[in-house]
Amino acid sequence: SKVQIENASITAKVEGKRACSIEDESFGNGRWVKYPFPDDSVCMPVELDLEEGGFRNYMPKYNGTSMPPFCWHRDNIDKCCNSCAEQGCRFIVNHRWVSDLRQTGKWFGRWENYDCSYDDMGTAEIQQCIDRKNISDIVVKGASVKEMLGRYLRQKMKGVQLLNQTAKARIVILDTLKMPHVVWHDSVKEFEMKLDDMSHVGGETYEYYFVTGFYFSSEREPHVTVDRSLQFSNLAREKLAPKGYKMINAFDVTAGFSF
Repeated sequence: SKVQIENASITAKVEGKRACSIEDESFGNGRWVKYPFPDDSVCMPVELDLEEGGFRNYMPKYNGTSMPPFCWHRDNIDKCCNSCAEQGCRFIVNHRWVSDLRQTGKWFGRWENYDCSYDDMGTAEIQQCIDRKNISDIVVKGASVKEMLGRYLRQKMKGVQLLNQTAKARIVILDTLKMPHVVWHDSVKEFEMKLDDMSHVGGETYEYYFVTGFYFSSEREPHVTVDRSLQFSNLAREKLAPKGYKMINAFDVTAGFSF
């Protein structure tokens, strides 16, 4: 069927490249690729996930056990990011410029590296990874972005059982470094001093990742600009990678969806 052909094209792209590793998380090495929206018989119709924020924080429902893992990528993008809490927003939120991506509403696409492929993992595959790496906990650290990432992490991890805490168990930490708040409030030197104070990490019991700053299309607060976000992100990579921290590139991914 047409849907099977479309889904097969995604599989073919994955099988045609080597699997990505964390070392492939570099700046300027990827792009968003749009695919035809999957049929409702393959991925359930897009519905709000009322367990993760409800109507306040739009999230499409996903179940990694009952639907193929690539269904994670489908979305009604015009439903997202329509609220604004800043003073005076209600007068302009319906009169702003938005990209063509939002005009059709439905979106189905993936961020793809030029040199390698990211595998889509369902509940069973994630559980195998948890068991193999002996993971007992996944901790998200940071500020406001931490809350957003936490909702998606909880949704993706439904049905997955973390292992019991033992002396050999591993804890995975995902740290946003409190971006963009540090971009807003700290000077480059102040942020550098904070990074210098962060300890070295390593060993079998901890695995530490940090998320870069986002791409900002406008100045959300004073000093929160795209140039400073990239400057802070590069500084974090230079300071933390030698200490054993692993970078997740959020800057490029959000640049593709800046609207």
